Amino acid sequence: MDCPDCGLPMLEPGAQSNRHWCYRCGRVAATGETADDIATRERGRQEAFVLLDYALALRGGCRARPPMEDLRMGQLIETRGCGKCGGTMYRTVETDEDGKPTQESQFVCSVCGHVE
Repeated sequence: MDCPDCGLPMLEPGAQSNRHWCYRCGRVAATGETADDIATRERGRQEAFVLLDYALALRGGCRARPPMEDLRMGQLIETRGCGKCGGTMYRTVETDEDGKPTQESQFVCSVCGHVE
């Protein structure tokens, strides 16, 4: 499988995974996915990195405003441990007015880039 962005062959998945990985740009793809599927996952991954950078910047500064202030209304960030490397995985969850989840992105590991 070739990366739709770089055009380079993606690394084959390991024994416990079905995800191909581009060593140049970090995109991942499940076997049989289309270029659109890969692009959609990459947008979610990049969004997770932006949110992570924002959260880390707030922790390092002396700002008094709440960390969720600039996020779109109705959006949460969930975290969990990465099963591949043990790092922290992040994802965004869209919610309705009552706080019930309506749409979830995939978890992305901040350390190794693994997507679940």
